[in-house]
Amino acid sequence: MKKTGAIALACLLTASALLTGCGQSGEGGDASSAGGSEYKSVGYICAQLGDKSFNDLSWSGVQKAAQEIDLNAKCIEYGTDKSKMEPSVRDAAEGYDIVVMNGNEFYEILDRIYTEYPDTKFIVTDLTPTTEVNIPNVFAVMSKQHEGEYLAGALAQKMSKTGTIGLVAGADTVPINNFIIGYIQGSLEANPSGKVANSFIGGFTDTAKAKELALVQANQMRADVIHQVAGGAGLGVFEACKDKGLWGIGVDADQREFFIDTKPEIADVILTSMTKRNDITMAKAIKDTVEGTAEYGKLYKWGLKEGITVLAENDYYKAQVPQETQDYIGGLSAKIASGEIEVKMVYGMDQDEYVTFRDSVKP
Repeated sequence: MKKTGAIALACLLTASALLTGCGQSGEGGDASSAGGSEYKSVGYICAQLGDKSFNDLSWSGVQKAAQEIDLNAKCIEYGTDKSKMEPSVRDAAEGYDIVVMNGNEFYEILDRIYTEYPDTKFIVTDLTPTTEVNIPNVFAVMSKQHEGEYLAGALAQKMSKTGTIGLVAGADTVPINNFIIGYIQGSLEANPSGKVANSFIGGFTDTAKAKELALVQANQMRADVIHQVAGGAGLGVFEACKDKGLWGIGVDADQREFFIDTKPEIADVILTSMTKRNDITMAKAIKDTVEGTAEYGKLYKWGLKEGITVLAENDYYKAQVPQETQDYIGGLSAKIASGEIEVKMVYGMDQDEYVTFRDSVKP
């Protein structure tokens, strides 16, 4: 995979100068230190760590796999400038045997450049279900977050005293709307007359606006359980829940675990999280690649049945949620996993149909 001679040296020196490393795992300090496998190193590309959500969760899965199978692992942060995404992919492809990343934007980059790196294994997760995967050295995964959101919406209604629950989202995009449609379906399952307030921040970093929108839902719409699907901005939703004495529901990672030691007052408002267990996805994809069992060039669709998009049923959840409600949520989970309940997606749905459905449950 790596170019030879002076070209390789120049590329690797350039990569080391341009990329921001944010941690290593595995034995040894270079890519040749691992054992007898042909794969010695893995690079994870993301905008930045520290979101206490999807990026951090994904990196933890990369680290876990690297430690278990003795790979050198490094996180590569490109920051907020999206023009650095493609250079980061190219540099990582020169320096690492396996390169992992999240999202359709990365897949679009690979679709342009993959022929230049035929020996590099690329793992791309969090893709949309309509992605047409035709790249032979890409392992592609979409997460069925709408299935986990169904459970989150049902739980929120069961825990609500007003019959109105809320959701604060980062941006009004198709992937985010796929969260919302699952949340609404679950809410209607638990309470056919229940209401769902929803608001969009316009991005994923503005915690102040997230808090403001959550307070509007609480004060003006009587939402008493509020779910955040807003990445790092979601902390503002939890702050609003703390101020109002309401339950919050996190997203992607078990967010309560992130705050127990540093912000226990925030941790205690997080009833559960709709986890998109990309740590499991990343670790499995990497280990299967090294073991030679991963089938590349196709799109995998993993959800509740595979244990990927599930509620965080930690000790706090078990202590705060009545057993009857836990049993109810468990029953819904089993029905979704078996196919008895089919959760609709936004993908393939007419936009007007989706908007009408979303607005039909507004307070």
